[in-house]
Amino acid sequence: MALVTLETICVLVLESLVLREHINRVSQPPVGNALSTPNVIYPILYMLGMISLFSLCVDAMYHRNQIQVVAFTFFNSLCFSYGVIQTNTDWPIEGPVKAYNIAITVTIGVCTLFLMFAAYKLAVVFGWEMYRFLGADLKMRKMHKGYEILITLLKFDVFFFVAYAIQMFTLADTTDRTIITTFSNGRTLARQQLLIGLAMPASIILLALAFFGVMKENRIATVFVMTCLVAAEPYFVYALFYIHGPITRGRFTNSAKYLTFFIAITMILVLLTLFFMAYCFRNFGKGLLISQKSRITTQRKPFEIDEDEIESVPSVPLDGRHGDDGSLQHLMAYPALKNIQEKYHIQSGKGRPSYDANNEKGHQGHNDKMEIE
Repeated sequence: MALVTLETICVLVLESLVLREHINRVSQPPVGNALSTPNVIYPILYMLGMISLFSLCVDAMYHRNQIQVVAFTFFNSLCFSYGVIQTNTDWPIEGPVKAYNIAITVTIGVCTLFLMFAAYKLAVVFGWEMYRFLGADLKMRKMHKGYEILITLLKFDVFFFVAYAIQMFTLADTTDRTIITTFSNGRTLARQQLLIGLAMPASIILLALAFFGVMKENRIATVFVMTCLVAAEPYFVYALFYIHGPITRGRFTNSAKYLTFFIAITMILVLLTLFFMAYCFRNFGKGLLISQKSRITTQRKPFEIDEDEIESVPSVPLDGRHGDDGSLQHLMAYPALKNIQEKYHIQSGKGRPSYDANNEKGHQGHNDKMEIE
């Protein structure tokens, strides 16, 4: 956590210096070329990516999520790749921009190596936490892992969808010749800008609906989201060919590498999201939602990490009962079973005396079986 915090602060400071250099020192080419305003957008997107990385790390540590630990390590490697593209694109620029970009790329690259090692250790600890939560049911553990992967992919989708929309919105006035209206200050609104401006909130609402459909096991919402994602995949293929087409290639002189990177990652994310959403859709109604709602853990600090390889005190409480030979047996209390036990007032006899209120004299005895009130 401290490593990611330090990395985020360093990269944000260095990237803000890159942004300042782009604003003050980069000469602006004529309107109609994609070198005009997008130079300022990409450092801003980089900073948004680092903030998203930090939020993923906080979320993973707070919920002790094994999948998100691997996810933010992968996202950190994507930020490193983005840094390489930015360094290569800004290389001809004179001044300290080159040094800033190299420092950013090296910082993220070194942190990625350390995060890989830390993520492996954390994944082992958090994986054991999940084992104690779900027990030895391999089918339930497999369903839960698919569910967690899908939730993480949807979080990735939010960032990449919004980042792609921001890039296309800023490029629209330099690539789209269809002007819808002209404002009093002389600025124009292109048709593509209007469409992307409407598509940005629509995509956020769609992904929010995806979260709702999966977390609540709503079949209608999930099918609707899957249909929209299937329709989105051909659009990204078209956008990729449009950027590198022989006629429109010159309009994306300095933005082609960035856009190709974002479109390629987004296409892969959409395919993975569709696959795992279909997998989770098949598992609706098989007990995962009940298990999620009935999760029982001991009280602990959210960011506490247990460094012991073998713990003596489990997160899920243990129930004890006497076996046939009189020995005390400790049984793992599964969350779903605990929920049923509380709902139907089922008590496990532990050799304690019981009192019958209907009997005036009272009755005491030992019961080693389950009692239903």
